[in-house]
Formats: sequence, structure tokens, C-alpha cells
Amino acid sequence: MDVFDFRDVTTIVFISIFAVFGVYHLLSYLILRHKILLYYFILILGLALHWSLYFFVTHPLSNLTFDIVDRASLTTAMITTFGLLLFTKSYLNIKKSNYPKLSGIYRIFSWIIIFLPFFHIVNNIVAEVGWLNDFLILSAAIVAMASIFLNIFAGVRLFNAHKLNRYYMYSYAPILLAALLYIGTWFLKRHYEFDANPTVFATSILVTVQLILFSVLIGIKFKAIEKQHLKLQLESNMRLKKEVDRQTKGLKMAKRELEIQNDELEKIGELKNKLFSLLAHDVRAPLNNFIVIIELIESELVDTELKDLTTMLKNEIFDKISMVNSLLQWSYKQLDGVRLEKTKCDLEGICQLIRLEFTRMAEDKNITIELSISHPVLFIDEDMLKVILRNLISNAIKFSPNGQNIIIWSQHNADSVDIGVKDFGVGMDVNWYRKLKDDKKPRTRKGTKGEKGTGFGLLITKDFVEMNGGEIICESDIGKGTNFILRFKDSINGTIKDQTMSVH
Repeated sequence: MDVFDFRDVTTIVFISIFAVFGVYHLLSYLILRHKILLYYFILILGLALHWSLYFFVTHPLSNLTFDIVDRASLTTAMITTFGLLLFTKSYLNIKKSNYPKLSGIYRIFSWIIIFLPFFHIVNNIVAEVGWLNDFLILSAAIVAMASIFLNIFAGVRLFNAHKLNRYYMYSYAPILLAALLYIGTWFLKRHYEFDANPTVFATSILVTVQLILFSVLIGIKFKAIEKQHLKLQLESNMRLKKEVDRQTKGLKMAKRELEIQNDELEKIGELKNKLFSLLAHDVRAPLNNFIVIIELIESELVDTELKDLTTMLKNEIFDKISMVNSLLQWSYKQLDGVRLEKTKCDLEGICQLIRLEFTRMAEDKNITIELSISHPVLFIDEDMLKVILRNLISNAIKFSPNGQNIIIWSQHNADSVDIGVKDFGVGMDVNWYRKLKDDKKPRTRKGTKGEKGTGFGLLITKDFVEMNGGEIICESDIGKGTNFILRFKDSINGTIKDQTMSVH
């Protein structure tokens, strides 16, 4: 094989090597998105283009092709130099924030490398000034060599900044020697005729070795970055662990304080329960006994005025008993909480029992309590139902004039059961509950004979109805009476036919 053929083969081999390196690092950049891989690809792209120009120079398709390829060598050389500058700057981590002067020098060199091919191409296309073309080519060679020395200077300057920078300097010898050989041969070739193939071959080997070393450097760089990220992650995890431990300790302390507070609240709750239990047994019972004693005394009295006084005293005690009952019911809901125990209740039996409880109170005002139980069964907490009815009947008696009627009624609708208490007394404001929420406390007013109340009765009634899944409806006309409707979903027998009764 003669010299000409050998150069063709070596060119093909080295271009193939450069292409493999270039494609690999381009794909790596597209996957990893790290700029150093892109800069390295630009460096290899410039080398591959510059080396491939040999085929068009030695085997030109035409004179025009030869001229274009000869003039393109400056551009490909600047692409290579530009990629090398950017690669070195990225590898050594030269930034404006940490090395402003050195970063500025790299920026100047980069702009010179960009503008040199631009002016060279414009001159060849437009002006075709020979001396300017030679000047630009000479400038490109000087800039390429100066870039090599700038990279060496940067490596020496930052040699101790990071151990990775030392690896860069150790591996830089091949490209420095290749640049000196290639640029020196290029200068001599422009003035003297000699065989440059051995020098070009040696330069190709040196550049290939340099590419291998740079690839190793990139691998070391990424490994160092991975270690740094791992270190940062471990530090972040340690900080997070300390913060979690600190917050956990705080939560434990807060939990302990909360437990202490809960213990104190339980003790206070027990004390309150004992207090209201005392009211229930030691206050309410004697009041009931007073009524019995007064009635015995009243039965022995003949004097009408004394009987009127005993009657007033008895009514006053009834009011106090009603107040105590209401307060106890309210405290029971607020302090102990309420557990629903729903059962199938006999409405007629319960209403009969409640009517008997209020017989004496109703007789004092000559009031008749009537029952109109159309639907006899309701699934509800029986104790709560009794409290509800007691409150509604007590209010009905209190706000009814002498000689009126009160009706306790029930009826079955399509999917609900209504139970209610209707009176024909003074009436009331149907928006009583909204006003109660606005005032933050119950309002009270005296009954038709001056009876007093706590204002808690309707509040307890509404709460107990809603706790049993029902709703309370108030229908009232001032001076004509009030009808309280308690509506519950029929959960016992959905097949019962409607039995309607108008009591309004």
C-alpha cells in the first residue's frame, strides 16, 4: 500500500473513532442533560469535521469544491477550539461568581472564536481580499494555540481548588503536543513542500489518546458529582432526622401536657357530676317533699287568704322544681354526654304517664290535657322522649290561660312519624332558636300566672330531637296558640298506611 492509500485508511479510521465518541457523548447529553457532555460533543464534532476535510482536499470533485473545503478548515478548527474552551471551563467549574477575571478571559476568547469564522466566510463570499484571508487564518492559528495555553494556565491556577482539577492537568499532555505538532506543521506546509503525513498520523493518535483521557475524566467527574449528591442527601437526611426527633420530642411533651390536662378535666368533670348529682338528690327531693307538706297543711286550712298564700307558695316551688329539672337535663347533655338507646316506644303509654305527672299543675289553671295518639309506636330513646314531652307540656301549661286545652298528638305520614304538643295560649315567636343563637343565652318570660322558667327547656328539646334524627317545627300565632311538631323518620314499619289527623 503506498503512502496515499495509507493516509486514506488512517483518516477513515480516526474519523470513525471520533464519530463513535461524538455519538456516544451526544446521546449521554440527551439523557443526562449535563452541559459538559454537550461541550465535549462540540469538541469531537469539530475534530471529525476537520479530519474529514482531507478527503475533499485529496479527492476534489471540482476546483470549487477544493476552494470551499480549503476555506472551511478555519471554521472546523474554531469549532474544535470552541468546544475545548467550553469543556475546560465547565470541568474546572470556572464561573463568574467564583472566578470573575478568569471567566471574563474565557468569554473574550469565546467571542473571538465565534467572530473569526464569521468574518472569514463573509470575506470569501463578498470581498475576497487575499491579505485579509491570510490574516484571519493566521489569527485563527494563534487563537487556537493561545486557547491551549489558556486552558493550561487555568489548570495550573486551579490545580489545588479541587482534586479533579489535578487529573485534568495530568491528562492534558497529548492535546498540547498534538496542537504544537499540528499547528507547526500547518505553518511550515504553507511555505515549504514536505511530506506531512507522518506528523498528521502522530497527531491523530495523540488526539485519540486525548479523547480517551477526556472521556475518563468525564466519568471521574460524574462519579464525584454522584458522591457529592449522596453526601448532600445524607446530610439532608441527618438534618431531617434531627428535625423529626426534635418535633417528636416536642410532640411527646405536648402529649404529656395534654394527658395532664385531660386528667385535670376528668377530675373537674367528676366534681361537676357530683355537684349536679347533689342537686338531683339533695335539692330536688326536698322540694317535692315541701309540696306534699304544703298540700297537707292546705287541706287543714279553712281561711281562704291562707289557702291563697299556700297555693302561691306551692306554685313557686313547682317553678323551682321545673328549673332544677331543666338545669339537670342540660348539664346531663353538656357534661356527661348522651348515649342513645333507641327502643320501640309505646307512645300512648308514655303520653298517659306524662299527662299524670302534670295533672296537679294543669288543674291549678283548670287546663285539660287531651291525648290524640293516631300512631302509637315510635323508635326513639325513651328517656329523651319523656324529657322532650315534659318540657313542651310544661311550657304549654305555663303560657295557656285558665280553662284552655292542651293536645298531645301523633300521626303517621308517608315516610315519617309526627308527634306534637298543641296549646291555645299566648303564642310565641317561631324564630326563637335563631334569636337564641344570636343572644348566646336563653331568654325567659313569665307565664300567664307569673310562672318563671330557665329558658333551657326548648334548647334541650331541640337538641334531643335532633340527636334522635328528627326535626322540630314550631307553628304559632300570637294570641291563638302554639303547635310544636316533632318529625322523625319512620324506621319501624314503613308499610303502615297513612293515618292523618289535623290538629292545627
